[in-house]
Amino acid sequence: MKLSHTQKIIVCVLTFLPFLVVPYIGFEIFHFVMETIKASETHEPPDSVVITGILSFIIPILLLSMLSLGLHIFYIIHAAMNKAIDQTERIVWILLFVFFGAITFIIYWFLRIRNEKPEAPDL
Repeated sequence: MKLSHTQKIIVCVLTFLPFLVVPYIGFEIFHFVMETIKASETHEPPDSVVITGILSFIIPILLLSMLSLGLHIFYIIHAAMNKAIDQTERIVWILLFVFFGAITFIIYWFLRIRNEKPEAPDL
């Protein structure tokens, strides 16, 4: 499976996106807990405020989960169809994707996708 330069850039951005979103989610959780503690000192916070606070980190978690699943599927298919590597290395990459996830996506992108030669245009 050969990717164009633009596709390689898009895959790179999607591969690094979880490492940017996870700190944001952590900040939202921390902010929600601190605001809830602060509000509960004087009175019970309204349900709408609590639900809004919870949704501020639940929605990014759900989106990140879908992105992660999509990346898992993409990288497993790419490794399985990559003719530039032998059968044993394909199996190793697929097992690494399954057991170690996002960290191996970055390594695979640098070793196998970025260095991949683009397809010659059909004439």
